[in-house]
Amino acid sequence: MSGAYDIALDVDGGKMYWTESATTSSADRIQRADLDGSNVETLVTDLRYPRGIALDVTAGKMYWTDWGTDKIQRANLDGSGVEDIVTAGLEDPWGIALYRP
Repeated sequence: MSGAYDIALDVDGGKMYWTESATTSSADRIQRADLDGSNVETLVTDLRYPRGIALDVTAGKMYWTDWGTDKIQRANLDGSGVEDIVTAGLEDPWGIALYRP
């Protein structure tokens, strides 16, 4: 069984991004598509159980939680440059939100 867990919109850029988890590791990924659902792209793979996702469009970054590895990670909006942000002290991270004053 698979499913999308969270979605984030880049309305100005015309894209939606989402996390997807399944019982098979090949479906644990981050994808994006145009706002009408066309042009689906897989951006990040090899995740365990990605859950929350948030975008910082100004900085060109996306952030997500991985419930299966207890991490918060980020990458460029095209999926390149994956980085670990928080790798300790978390237990089953689910949602994420960004605040920019």
